[in-house]
Amino acid sequence: MPSRSGARDLRIHLLNSPDISAYWFHPLRLRERTEAALKRRRHVTVTVGHDPAAVSPDMRRAHVLVGFQLPTDEIDALRELRWIHLVSAGVDHLLPLTWLPPRVTLTNSSGVHSELAGQYAAGALLMLNFRMPAHATNQQRGCWDQRFNTPVGGKTVVVVGLGAIGGEAARQAKRLGLRVIGVRLSRRRHPHVDEVFGPEDLPRVLPEADFVVVTAPLTPATRHLLGAKELDLLKPQAGLVNMSRAGLVDYEALARKLEAGELAGAIIDVCDPEPYPPDSPLWHTKNLLITPHISSDPVDYVERMTRIFLDNLVRLVARRPLANRVVPARGY
Repeated sequence: MPSRSGARDLRIHLLNSPDISAYWFHPLRLRERTEAALKRRRHVTVTVGHDPAAVSPDMRRAHVLVGFQLPTDEIDALRELRWIHLVSAGVDHLLPLTWLPPRVTLTNSSGVHSELAGQYAAGALLMLNFRMPAHATNQQRGCWDQRFNTPVGGKTVVVVGLGAIGGEAARQAKRLGLRVIGVRLSRRRHPHVDEVFGPEDLPRVLPEADFVVVTAPLTPATRHLLGAKELDLLKPQAGLVNMSRAGLVDYEALARKLEAGELAGAIIDVCDPEPYPPDSPLWHTKNLLITPHISSDPVDYVERMTRIFLDNLVRLVARRPLANRVVPARGY
């Protein structure tokens, strides 16, 4: 990596966000792990900025930025910068990526969530199969309403988005014996998916779904990917899980379908805004369970993300392609 201060010098700047306490690092510990990963072949300097919007002298000297929020208007002026690593998997808070100079590679922490998220998806599918959203609604109303079911095996789930989280959700679904239909932009095959379609095929596959699991990234092209028209294609007995971003599903249309009994139930782990306002009517929607964005962030998030970062740091120094590269034109 070119550097004005010598080929063996590497400067990393952490953009810690005070409102995201789980992403805080101890800079000394990160420097020790960074140098160990590089087998002490580089001198590493780790600095910290506690205001992600402030461009400090340390940031101007950095070769690598690590953070969540970025001073996007200033990135092009950081002439030493070669790589930005996001502590999140999602990049929708930084769209559009027109601010990213061609010389700078942007990567994310895709994969850090997948194990826990896959288990959440499995649990949500079983809960929907047992009509737990309806039972929770009936409990609040003091209503004894026996709703019986059949085993989940053999039923069909449509997984919208087959990245790290969607792929793990598909794997867990196959373990439960479900038929898995995947929807992804590339239409590339997946080892845990029976059939793969493109987003334009949603009208074809949604009527087959007993369950829909939404794990796609939020981009301008995917906003309200499941709108009123798409939700109307689902069977009345179908259930929906959204564990990606709220903007992918039209929640007003979803609430109408649930209140009318035109969907069996839904489980959502993402809202907009977050925290979700306590006076929102969505909290009281019939046959809907809301969890507060806990489906995919393990308590050892920082450790898992650090391993992803260190693997890419070794690649950077060895001048090998970085993993988890974000494609600006695609938006993820």
